[in-house]
Amino acid sequence: MIRRLTDLELMPMQEWQYERLAAAGSRTLYKGRKHMEAIYEQSQDKKVRLSATEKLSYGIGDCGANVIVALASSFLTGYYTDTVGVAAAAIGTMMLLCRVFDGITDLIMGALVDKTKSKYGKARPWLLWTAPLMGISLFLIFNVPASLGATGKLIYIYLTYIFQNCIIYTANNLPYNALLSRMTLDVQDRAQTASIRFVMTQVTSLITNVITANLIASVGWRSISAIYGTVACVMCVLCFLGVREHVDAEDDGTVKVERVPLSKALPALFKNKYFFIQALMFMFLYINVVTTGSMTYYFCNSVLGNIAFLSWTSVAGTVPAMIVNLMMPGLVAKFGKRKLMITGATIMAIGSCIIGAAGSNLPLVVLGLIVKGFGTGPIMSGIFATTADVVDYGEWKTGVRSEGLVNSCTSFGMKVGIGLGSAICTWIIAIGGYVGTAEVQTESALASIRFGYGYFGAILSLVVLALCIIMNIDKHIDQIQRDLEAKRSMA
Repeated sequence: MIRRLTDLELMPMQEWQYERLAAAGSRTLYKGRKHMEAIYEQSQDKKVRLSATEKLSYGIGDCGANVIVALASSFLTGYYTDTVGVAAAAIGTMMLLCRVFDGITDLIMGALVDKTKSKYGKARPWLLWTAPLMGISLFLIFNVPASLGATGKLIYIYLTYIFQNCIIYTANNLPYNALLSRMTLDVQDRAQTASIRFVMTQVTSLITNVITANLIASVGWRSISAIYGTVACVMCVLCFLGVREHVDAEDDGTVKVERVPLSKALPALFKNKYFFIQALMFMFLYINVVTTGSMTYYFCNSVLGNIAFLSWTSVAGTVPAMIVNLMMPGLVAKFGKRKLMITGATIMAIGSCIIGAAGSNLPLVVLGLIVKGFGTGPIMSGIFATTADVVDYGEWKTGVRSEGLVNSCTSFGMKVGIGLGSAICTWIIAIGGYVGTAEVQTESALASIRFGYGYFGAILSLVVLALCIIMNIDKHIDQIQRDLEAKRSMA
Protein backbone atom coordinates (compact mmCIF):
# COMPACT_ATOMS: atom_id res chain seq x y z
CA MET A 1 0.00 0.00 0.00
CA ILE A 2 1.25 3.45 -0.89
CA ARG A 3 1.08 5.74 2.12
CA ARG A 4 -0.66 9.13 1.97
CA LEU A 5 1.65 12.06 1.26
CA THR A 6 2.04 14.58 4.05
CA ASP A 7 1.52 18.32 3.52
CA LEU A 8 5.26 18.84 3.89
CA GLU A 9 5.98 16.33 1.17
CA LEU A 10 3.46 17.97 -1.15
CA MET A 11 5.20 21.33 -0.94
CA PRO A 12 7.64 22.35 -3.69
CA MET A 13 11.02 20.94 -2.74
CA GLN A 14 14.50 22.32 -3.15
CA GLU A 15 17.25 20.55 -5.07
CA TRP A 16 18.83 19.06 -1.93
CA GLN A 17 15.46 17.64 -0.86
CA TYR A 18 15.06 15.79 -4.17
CA GLU A 19 18.56 14.38 -3.84
CA ARG A 20 17.86 13.13 -0.29
CA LEU A 21 14.59 11.49 -1.26
CA ALA A 22 16.11 9.91 -4.34
CA ALA A 23 19.00 8.52 -2.30
CA ALA A 24 16.50 6.97 0.11
CA GLY A 25 14.62 5.36 -2.76
CA SER A 26 11.39 7.04 -1.70
CA ARG A 27 8.30 6.59 -3.86
CA THR A 28 7.18 9.95 -2.49
CA LEU A 29 9.57 11.71 -4.86
CA TYR A 30 7.65 10.73 -7.97
CA LYS A 31 4.25 11.65 -6.55
CA GLY A 32 5.55 14.88 -5.02
CA ARG A 33 7.02 16.02 -8.31
CA LYS A 34 3.87 15.07 -10.20
CA HIS A 35 1.82 17.06 -7.71
CA MET A 36 4.02 20.10 -8.20
CA GLU A 37 3.88 19.82 -11.97
CA ALA A 38 0.07 19.79 -11.81
CA ILE A 39 0.11 22.92 -9.65
CA TYR A 40 2.57 24.52 -12.06
CA GLU A 41 0.31 23.86 -15.03
CA GLN A 42 -2.63 25.43 -13.18
CA SER A 43 -0.53 28.46 -12.28
CA GLN A 44 0.20 29.21 -15.94
CA ASP A 45 -3.37 30.40 -16.40
CA LYS A 46 -2.87 32.95 -13.63
CA LYS A 47 0.67 34.04 -14.49
CA VAL A 48 1.07 37.74 -15.22
CA ARG A 49 2.91 38.40 -18.47
CA LEU A 50 4.69 41.69 -18.95
CA SER A 51 3.03 44.18 -21.27
CA ALA A 52 4.90 45.94 -24.07
CA THR A 53 4.65 49.17 -22.06
CA GLU A 54 6.38 47.59 -19.07
CA LYS A 55 9.15 46.15 -21.22
CA LEU A 56 9.76 49.53 -22.86
CA SER A 57 9.59 51.33 -19.52
CA TYR A 58 12.15 48.95 -18.08
CA GLY A 59 14.45 49.70 -21.00
CA ILE A 60 14.04 53.46 -20.45
CA GLY A 61 15.49 53.03 -16.96
CA ASP A 62 18.73 51.65 -18.35
CA CYS A 63 18.78 54.36 -21.01
CA GLY A 64 18.92 56.88 -18.18
CA ALA A 65 21.83 55.10 -16.52
CA ASN A 66 23.49 54.51 -19.86
CA VAL A 67 23.55 58.22 -20.72
CA ILE A 68 25.90 58.51 -17.74
CA VAL A 69 27.86 55.32 -18.48
CA ALA A 70 28.33 56.16 -22.17
CA LEU A 71 29.52 59.69 -21.42
CA ALA A 72 31.85 58.55 -18.62
CA SER A 73 33.27 55.46 -20.33
CA SER A 74 34.01 57.19 -23.64
CA PHE A 75 34.98 60.69 -22.52
CA LEU A 76 35.78 60.93 -18.80
CA THR A 77 39.43 59.82 -18.96
CA GLY A 78 39.95 62.09 -21.97
CA TYR A 79 38.33 64.97 -20.06
CA TYR A 80 40.58 64.38 -17.05
CA THR A 81 43.83 64.09 -19.06
CA ASP A 82 43.28 66.57 -21.91
CA THR A 83 40.98 69.23 -20.40
CA VAL A 84 41.75 69.14 -16.67
CA GLY A 85 45.41 68.27 -17.26
CA VAL A 86 45.81 65.43 -14.74
CA ALA A 87 48.37 62.74 -15.54
CA ALA A 88 46.92 59.54 -17.01
CA ALA A 89 48.66 57.31 -14.44
CA ALA A 90 47.16 59.31 -11.54
CA ILE A 91 43.66 58.90 -12.97
CA GLY A 92 44.17 55.17 -13.43
CA THR A 93 45.33 54.74 -9.85
CA MET A 94 42.36 56.74 -8.57
CA MET A 95 39.88 54.60 -10.48
CA LEU A 96 41.44 51.40 -9.18
CA LEU A 97 41.50 52.54 -5.53
CA CYS A 98 37.84 53.52 -5.73
CA ARG A 99 36.94 49.91 -6.54
CA VAL A 100 37.80 48.89 -2.96
CA PHE A 101 35.17 51.28 -1.62
CA ASP A 102 32.82 50.20 -4.40
CA GLY A 103 32.83 46.59 -3.23
CA ILE A 104 31.72 47.68 0.23
CA THR A 105 28.88 49.87 -1.05
CA ASP A 106 27.63 47.08 -3.33
CA LEU A 107 27.22 44.67 -0.43
CA ILE A 108 25.57 47.37 1.69
CA MET A 109 23.19 48.26 -1.13
CA GLY A 110 22.34 44.62 -1.76
CA ALA A 111 21.43 44.19 1.89
CA LEU A 112 19.35 47.40 1.80
CA VAL A 113 17.34 46.17 -1.19
CA ASP A 114 16.60 42.89 0.58
CA LYS A 115 15.39 44.84 3.63
CA THR A 116 13.39 47.45 1.68
CA LYS A 117 9.68 47.16 2.29
CA SER A 118 7.24 49.53 0.58
CA LYS A 119 3.97 49.33 -1.30
CA TYR A 120 6.02 49.62 -4.52
CA GLY A 121 8.19 46.62 -3.67
CA LYS A 122 11.88 46.05 -2.97
CA ALA A 123 13.69 47.42 -5.99
CA ARG A 124 11.35 49.77 -7.83
CA PRO A 125 11.25 52.67 -5.32
CA TRP A 126 15.02 53.14 -5.53
CA LEU A 127 14.66 54.32 -9.13
CA LEU A 128 12.58 57.25 -7.93
CA TRP A 129 14.68 58.04 -4.88
CA THR A 130 17.97 58.21 -6.80
CA ALA A 131 16.75 59.90 -10.02
CA PRO A 132 17.70 63.53 -9.17
CA LEU A 133 21.03 62.48 -7.66
CA MET A 134 21.99 60.68 -10.88
CA GLY A 135 21.82 63.99 -12.74
CA ILE A 136 23.60 65.99 -10.04
CA SER A 137 26.46 63.49 -9.73
CA LEU A 138 27.07 63.50 -13.51
CA PHE A 139 27.31 67.29 -13.53
CA LEU A 140 29.82 67.24 -10.67
CA ILE A 141 32.31 64.81 -12.25
CA PHE A 142 32.48 66.79 -15.51
CA ASN A 143 32.97 70.16 -13.84
CA VAL A 144 36.34 70.15 -12.09
CA PRO A 145 37.00 73.76 -10.95
CA ALA A 146 39.81 75.31 -13.00
CA SER A 147 40.80 77.49 -10.03
CA LEU A 148 42.04 74.51 -8.03
CA GLY A 149 45.69 73.54 -8.04
CA ALA A 150 46.95 70.12 -9.12
CA THR A 151 46.40 68.56 -5.67
CA GLY A 152 43.01 70.25 -5.23
CA LYS A 153 41.83 68.98 -8.62
CA LEU A 154 42.84 65.43 -7.77
CA ILE A 155 41.03 65.58 -4.41
CA TYR A 156 37.90 66.96 -6.14
CA ILE A 157 38.10 64.18 -8.74
CA TYR A 158 38.39 61.51 -6.02
CA LEU A 159 35.42 62.83 -4.04
CA THR A 160 33.06 63.34 -6.98
CA TYR A 161 34.04 60.07 -8.67
CA ILE A 162 33.36 58.11 -5.45
CA PHE A 163 30.06 59.95 -4.96
CA GLN A 164 28.90 59.28 -8.52
CA ASN A 165 30.18 55.73 -9.09
CA CYS A 166 30.34 54.13 -5.67
CA ILE A 167 27.26 55.63 -4.01
CA ILE A 168 24.67 57.10 -6.38
CA TYR A 169 25.14 54.77 -9.36
CA THR A 170 25.16 51.78 -6.98
CA ALA A 171 21.94 52.92 -5.28
CA ASN A 172 20.27 53.23 -8.70
CA ASN A 173 21.65 50.43 -10.83
CA LEU A 174 21.79 47.54 -8.36
CA PRO A 175 18.05 47.80 -7.57
CA TYR A 176 17.36 48.33 -11.28
CA ASN A 177 19.05 45.05 -12.19
CA ALA A 178 17.29 43.28 -9.31
CA LEU A 179 13.98 44.61 -10.62
CA LEU A 180 13.83 42.20 -13.57
CA SER A 181 13.70 39.17 -11.27
CA ARG A 182 10.90 40.92 -9.33
CA MET A 183 8.85 41.71 -12.45
CA THR A 184 8.38 38.16 -13.74
CA LEU A 185 9.52 34.56 -13.32
CA ASP A 186 8.94 33.77 -16.99
CA VAL A 187 12.21 33.01 -18.82
CA GLN A 188 11.00 34.17 -22.24
CA ASP A 189 9.57 37.38 -20.79
CA ARG A 190 12.91 38.08 -19.20
CA ALA A 191 14.77 37.38 -22.43
CA GLN A 192 12.46 39.68 -24.40
CA THR A 193 12.72 42.43 -21.79
CA ALA A 194 16.52 42.17 -21.68
CA SER A 195 16.69 42.29 -25.49
CA ILE A 196 14.48 45.38 -25.69
CA ARG A 197 16.54 46.95 -22.93
CA PHE A 198 19.79 46.54 -24.80
CA VAL A 199 18.47 47.71 -28.12
CA MET A 200 17.35 50.87 -26.34
CA THR A 201 20.61 51.33 -24.42
CA GLN A 202 22.69 50.75 -27.54
CA VAL A 203 20.69 53.43 -29.34
CA THR A 204 21.29 55.68 -26.32
CA SER A 205 25.04 54.99 -26.38
CA LEU A 206 25.20 55.66 -30.10
CA ILE A 207 23.30 58.96 -29.83
CA THR A 208 25.32 60.03 -26.79
CA ASN A 209 28.68 59.32 -28.43
CA VAL A 210 27.79 60.90 -31.78
CA ILE A 211 26.27 64.06 -30.28
CA THR A 212 29.03 64.47 -27.70
CA ALA A 213 31.83 64.10 -30.22
CA ASN A 214 30.35 66.98 -32.21
CA LEU A 215 29.49 69.19 -29.23
CA ILE A 216 32.71 69.14 -27.18
CA ALA A 217 34.33 72.08 -28.93
CA SER A 218 31.22 74.21 -29.43
CA VAL A 219 29.21 73.71 -26.24
CA GLY A 220 31.61 72.61 -23.51
CA TRP A 221 31.41 70.08 -20.71
CA ARG A 222 29.32 72.21 -18.32
CA SER A 223 26.35 72.40 -20.69
CA ILE A 224 26.74 68.83 -21.92
CA SER A 225 26.77 67.37 -18.39
CA ALA A 226 23.80 69.53 -17.30
CA ILE A 227 21.68 68.45 -20.27
CA TYR A 228 22.60 64.78 -20.02
CA GLY A 229 22.09 64.79 -16.25
CA THR A 230 18.55 66.11 -16.68
CA VAL A 231 17.80 63.48 -19.34
CA ALA A 232 19.08 60.70 -17.06
CA CYS A 233 16.91 61.91 -14.18
CA VAL A 234 13.74 62.04 -16.30
CA MET A 235 14.32 58.56 -17.73
CA CYS A 236 14.74 57.02 -14.27
CA VAL A 237 11.43 58.55 -13.17
CA LEU A 238 9.67 57.27 -16.32
CA CYS A 239 10.95 53.77 -15.60
CA PHE A 240 9.58 53.91 -12.05
CA LEU A 241 6.17 55.02 -13.32
CA GLY A 242 5.97 52.41 -16.08
CA VAL A 243 6.94 49.16 -14.36
CA ARG A 244 5.55 47.01 -11.54
CA GLU A 245 6.90 44.24 -9.31
CA HIS A 246 4.48 41.40 -10.08
CA VAL A 247 6.27 38.71 -8.08
CA ASP A 248 4.53 38.49 -4.66
CA ALA A 249 2.10 41.29 -5.63
CA GLU A 250 -1.38 41.45 -4.11
CA ASP A 251 -4.55 41.92 -6.18
CA ASP A 252 -4.56 45.66 -5.44
CA GLY A 253 -1.02 46.06 -6.78
CA THR A 254 0.64 46.34 -3.37
CA VAL A 255 3.75 44.19 -3.21
CA LYS A 256 4.04 41.71 -0.37
CA VAL A 257 7.71 41.85 0.53
CA GLU A 258 9.52 39.43 2.80
CA ARG A 259 12.52 41.04 4.43
CA VAL A 260 15.56 38.79 4.27
CA PRO A 261 18.07 39.42 7.09
CA LEU A 262 21.73 39.52 6.13
CA SER A 263 22.48 36.71 8.58
CA LYS A 264 20.23 34.47 6.49
CA ALA A 265 20.91 35.83 3.01
CA LEU A 266 24.71 35.83 3.15
CA PRO A 267 25.20 32.11 3.93
CA ALA A 268 22.68 31.27 1.21
CA LEU A 269 24.58 33.49 -1.24
CA PHE A 270 27.83 31.61 -0.65
CA LYS A 271 26.07 28.35 -1.56
CA ASN A 272 25.09 29.79 -4.96
CA LYS A 273 27.99 28.80 -7.21
CA TYR A 274 26.63 30.76 -10.17
CA PHE A 275 26.87 34.00 -8.18
CA PHE A 276 30.67 33.87 -8.33
CA ILE A 277 30.82 32.91 -12.00
CA GLN A 278 28.38 35.71 -12.85
CA ALA A 279 30.40 38.29 -10.91
CA LEU A 280 33.59 37.35 -12.79
CA MET A 281 31.76 37.39 -16.12
CA PHE A 282 30.47 40.91 -15.51
CA MET A 283 33.88 42.09 -14.39
CA PHE A 284 35.82 40.86 -17.43
CA LEU A 285 33.08 41.84 -19.88
CA TYR A 286 33.04 45.42 -18.60
CA ILE A 287 36.82 45.63 -18.45
CA ASN A 288 36.64 44.79 -22.15
CA VAL A 289 33.82 47.22 -22.94
CA VAL A 290 35.27 50.15 -21.00
CA THR A 291 38.94 49.69 -21.89
CA THR A 292 38.16 49.70 -25.59
CA GLY A 293 35.45 52.34 -25.12
CA SER A 294 37.79 54.69 -23.29
CA MET A 295 40.52 53.98 -25.84
CA THR A 296 38.18 55.06 -28.67
CA TYR A 297 38.75 58.74 -27.83
CA TYR A 298 42.54 58.34 -28.03
CA PHE A 299 42.39 56.06 -31.08
CA CYS A 300 40.27 58.44 -33.14
CA ASN A 301 42.08 61.56 -31.97
CA SER A 302 45.68 60.33 -32.20
CA VAL A 303 45.83 57.23 -34.46
CA LEU A 304 43.15 58.22 -37.00
CA GLY A 305 43.85 61.95 -36.52
CA ASN A 306 40.20 63.09 -36.28
CA ILE A 307 37.97 62.89 -33.20
CA ALA A 308 34.92 63.13 -35.48
CA PHE A 309 35.63 59.53 -36.59
CA LEU A 310 34.29 58.52 -33.17
CA SER A 311 30.82 58.79 -34.71
CA TRP A 312 31.73 56.21 -37.37
CA THR A 313 33.24 53.80 -34.86
CA SER A 314 30.19 54.10 -32.59
CA VAL A 315 27.80 53.33 -35.45
CA ALA A 316 29.92 50.40 -36.66
CA GLY A 317 29.97 48.75 -33.24
CA THR A 318 26.45 49.54 -32.09
CA VAL A 319 24.17 48.85 -35.07
CA PRO A 320 25.17 45.14 -35.44
CA ALA A 321 24.61 44.62 -31.70
CA MET A 322 21.15 46.20 -32.03
CA ILE A 323 20.27 43.90 -34.94
CA VAL A 324 21.26 40.81 -32.94
CA ASN A 325 19.32 41.97 -29.88
CA LEU A 326 16.15 42.34 -31.94
CA MET A 327 16.53 38.67 -32.85
CA MET A 328 17.50 37.47 -29.37
CA PRO A 329 14.08 36.37 -28.00
CA GLY A 330 13.58 33.94 -30.87
CA LEU A 331 17.19 32.76 -30.74
CA VAL A 332 17.03 32.20 -26.98
CA ALA A 333 13.88 30.10 -27.37
CA LYS A 334 15.65 27.92 -29.94
CA PHE A 335 19.24 27.70 -28.68
CA GLY A 336 19.28 28.97 -25.07
CA LYS A 337 21.22 31.91 -23.63
CA ARG A 338 24.44 30.02 -22.87
CA LYS A 339 25.10 28.80 -26.43
CA LEU A 340 24.42 32.26 -27.81
CA MET A 341 26.76 33.87 -25.28
CA ILE A 342 29.54 31.40 -26.13
CA THR A 343 29.10 32.23 -29.81
CA GLY A 344 29.05 35.94 -29.04
CA ALA A 345 32.30 35.85 -27.05
CA THR A 346 34.02 33.97 -29.87
CA ILE A 347 32.89 36.52 -32.46
CA MET A 348 34.00 39.39 -30.18
CA ALA A 349 37.51 37.91 -30.04
CA ILE A 350 37.67 37.61 -33.83
CA GLY A 351 36.48 41.19 -34.33
CA SER A 352 39.04 42.51 -31.83
CA CYS A 353 41.84 40.72 -33.67
CA ILE A 354 40.77 42.37 -36.94
CA ILE A 355 40.84 45.78 -35.21
CA GLY A 356 44.28 45.08 -33.78
CA ALA A 357 45.64 44.15 -37.21
CA ALA A 358 44.04 47.15 -38.93
CA GLY A 359 46.39 49.84 -37.58
CA SER A 360 45.18 53.20 -38.90
CA ASN A 361 43.25 51.66 -41.81
CA LEU A 362 39.76 53.07 -41.12
CA PRO A 363 37.77 50.67 -43.40
CA LEU A 364 39.43 47.65 -41.77
CA VAL A 365 38.84 49.09 -38.30
CA VAL A 366 35.16 49.56 -39.14
CA LEU A 367 34.97 45.95 -40.41
CA GLY A 368 36.45 44.70 -37.14
CA LEU A 369 33.99 46.79 -35.13
CA ILE A 370 31.06 45.42 -37.14
CA VAL A 371 32.17 41.83 -36.48
CA LYS A 372 32.74 42.59 -32.80
CA GLY A 373 29.30 44.24 -32.59
CA PHE A 374 27.59 41.07 -33.79
CA GLY A 375 29.29 39.25 -30.91
CA THR A 376 28.53 41.92 -28.32
CA GLY A 377 24.75 41.66 -28.86
CA PRO A 378 24.12 38.16 -27.41
CA ILE A 379 26.63 38.69 -24.58
CA MET A 380 25.12 41.96 -23.31
CA SER A 381 21.52 40.77 -23.65
CA GLY A 382 22.14 37.31 -22.23
CA ILE A 383 24.22 38.22 -19.20
CA PHE A 384 21.57 40.40 -17.54
CA ALA A 385 18.78 37.91 -18.18
CA THR A 386 21.03 35.23 -16.70
CA THR A 387 21.39 37.23 -13.47
CA ALA A 388 17.64 36.86 -12.88
CA ASP A 389 18.11 33.11 -13.35
CA VAL A 390 20.88 33.17 -10.73
CA VAL A 391 18.40 34.75 -8.27
CA ASP A 392 15.92 31.95 -8.99
CA TYR A 393 18.62 29.29 -8.65
CA GLY A 394 19.55 30.66 -5.23
CA GLU A 395 15.95 30.42 -4.01
CA TRP A 396 15.56 26.96 -5.51
CA LYS A 397 18.81 25.72 -4.01
CA THR A 398 18.50 27.20 -0.51
CA GLY A 399 14.92 28.43 -0.07
CA VAL A 400 16.16 32.02 0.36
CA ARG A 401 15.32 34.61 -2.30
CA SER A 402 17.81 37.47 -2.19
CA GLU A 403 17.52 39.77 -5.21
CA GLY A 404 19.63 42.46 -3.56
CA LEU A 405 22.70 40.45 -2.65
CA VAL A 406 22.65 38.33 -5.79
CA ASN A 407 22.46 41.45 -7.93
CA SER A 408 25.40 42.88 -6.04
CA CYS A 409 27.41 40.54 -8.29
CA THR A 410 26.00 42.44 -11.26
CA SER A 411 26.72 45.83 -9.78
CA PHE A 412 30.09 44.91 -8.27
CA GLY A 413 31.27 43.12 -11.38
CA MET A 414 30.12 45.96 -13.64
CA LYS A 415 31.71 48.70 -11.61
CA VAL A 416 34.95 46.86 -10.93
CA GLY A 417 35.05 46.27 -14.67
CA ILE A 418 34.28 49.92 -15.41
CA GLY A 419 36.89 51.10 -12.92
CA LEU A 420 39.56 48.63 -13.99
CA GLY A 421 38.75 49.22 -17.65
CA SER A 422 39.25 52.97 -17.29
CA ALA A 423 42.36 52.43 -15.17
CA ILE A 424 43.88 49.90 -17.58
CA CYS A 425 43.23 52.29 -20.47
CA THR A 426 45.23 55.03 -18.73
CA TRP A 427 48.00 52.61 -17.72
CA ILE A 428 48.38 51.30 -21.27
CA ILE A 429 48.75 54.78 -22.76
CA ALA A 430 50.98 55.87 -19.88
CA ILE A 431 53.33 52.94 -20.54
CA GLY A 432 53.46 54.02 -24.18
CA GLY A 433 54.41 57.57 -23.14
CA TYR A 434 51.18 59.36 -24.00
CA VAL A 435 51.08 63.05 -23.02
CA GLY A 436 47.64 64.63 -23.14
CA THR A 437 48.85 68.17 -23.80
CA ALA A 438 51.34 67.20 -26.55
CA GLU A 439 50.52 68.23 -30.12
CA VAL A 440 52.06 65.07 -31.60
CA GLN A 441 52.30 61.67 -29.88
CA THR A 442 55.32 59.36 -30.10
CA GLU A 443 55.23 56.13 -32.08
CA SER A 444 55.31 54.10 -28.85
CA ALA A 445 52.26 56.01 -27.58
CA LEU A 446 50.38 55.29 -30.80
CA ALA A 447 51.35 51.59 -30.64
CA SER A 448 50.03 51.33 -27.08
CA ILE A 449 46.71 52.89 -28.15
CA ARG A 450 46.37 50.46 -31.06
CA PHE A 451 47.08 47.50 -28.73
CA GLY A 452 44.54 48.67 -26.15
CA TYR A 453 41.87 49.24 -28.78
CA GLY A 454 42.34 45.89 -30.54
CA TYR A 455 44.34 42.93 -29.27
CA PHE A 456 43.71 43.58 -25.59
CA GLY A 457 39.98 43.29 -26.30
CA ALA A 458 40.59 39.91 -27.93
CA ILE A 459 42.39 38.62 -24.82
CA LEU A 460 39.52 39.72 -22.57
CA SER A 461 36.92 38.21 -24.94
CA LEU A 462 38.60 34.81 -24.57
CA VAL A 463 38.38 35.09 -20.77
CA VAL A 464 34.65 35.86 -21.10
CA LEU A 465 34.32 32.86 -23.43
CA ALA A 466 35.80 30.53 -20.79
CA LEU A 467 33.36 31.84 -18.17
CA CYS A 468 30.39 31.42 -20.54
CA ILE A 469 31.36 27.78 -21.04
CA ILE A 470 31.22 26.98 -17.32
CA MET A 471 28.04 29.06 -16.75
CA ASN A 472 25.70 26.13 -17.37
CA ILE A 473 22.67 27.29 -15.39
CA ASP A 474 20.46 26.63 -18.45
CA LYS A 475 20.38 22.93 -17.57
CA HIS A 476 18.46 23.71 -14.35
CA ILE A 477 16.19 26.52 -15.48
CA ASP A 478 13.11 24.55 -16.63
CA GLN A 479 12.86 22.65 -13.35
CA ILE A 480 13.57 25.81 -11.37
CA GLN A 481 10.68 27.61 -13.05
CA ARG A 482 8.26 24.75 -12.41
CA ASP A 483 9.19 24.44 -8.74
CA LEU A 484 9.08 28.17 -7.98
CA GLU A 485 5.76 28.66 -9.76
CA ALA A 486 4.29 25.74 -7.83
CA LYS A 487 5.64 27.15 -4.57
CA ARG A 488 3.97 30.52 -5.16
CA SER A 489 0.69 28.93 -6.21
CA MET A 490 0.52 27.10 -2.88
CA ALA A 491 1.46 30.20 -0.81
